[in-house]
Amino acid sequence: MSRRNYEQVCALACALDVVGERWTLMIARELIFGPRRYSDLLRQLPGLGTNLLAQRLKDLEQAELIAQRRLPPPAASAVYELSAKGRESLLPIIRAMTDLGVTYLQYPPPSGHFVPVSSTMGALSKFFQREQAAGFFCRVEFHTDSDVFQCVIANGVMTELGFGSLAQPDLVLEGSTDIFMGLVVGYESVAAAMANGQLNITHGDAATAEAFFALFRSPHHPMVQLNERTIIPSTNS
Repeated sequence: MSRRNYEQVCALACALDVVGERWTLMIARELIFGPRRYSDLLRQLPGLGTNLLAQRLKDLEQAELIAQRRLPPPAASAVYELSAKGRESLLPIIRAMTDLGVTYLQYPPPSGHFVPVSSTMGALSKFFQREQAAGFFCRVEFHTDSDVFQCVIANGVMTELGFGSLAQPDLVLEGSTDIFMGLVVGYESVAAAMANGQLNITHGDAATAEAFFALFRSPHHPMVQLNERTIIPSTNS
């Protein structure tokens, strides 16, 4: 498949020649919170075929926006990650596009829509209300069927957010990305998710979980506060 380009003497056109192809920024989104294997990317990007993924990764490597490296034993697997140039160049673009896109999101998501783990982690970052977290300390580990990620809050600051486990978590949660997204945004509650068997707390307690998720949404539910914007979930919430 030949690459398309705008063939214009224009900085915007040149940038779009590199990252404007379908799936390119979505791949970069998957690398924001840490290195990912090829199989991880395929799993989190349903609809993207293996050949096209390989081509997009090759293009991003050639543009020096991502890099490939091999993890040491016992993992000993190849992973992709954003390069320094990639983080500097792509993160502001992704943030700006997310700020626009979040105004069009529906909560709860329409039936059949996939909730990527990276979007769930992104919601933790975007919806975090620092003023409500003053004096709050919590180390939370999330487990889905295929991923483990962590979020650490210390006195109003989110100090860690990324893939991997914690040495001494205060709270360990098991559930789907759908449930975790719902808890962050506010259309799910800890009590209801536990009662339905959709959320399992393997370390810590429900009160800690409630206090943690209360830091990510406006108390004026069902409205969700995002910086200076208010996002109203769909009417079927």
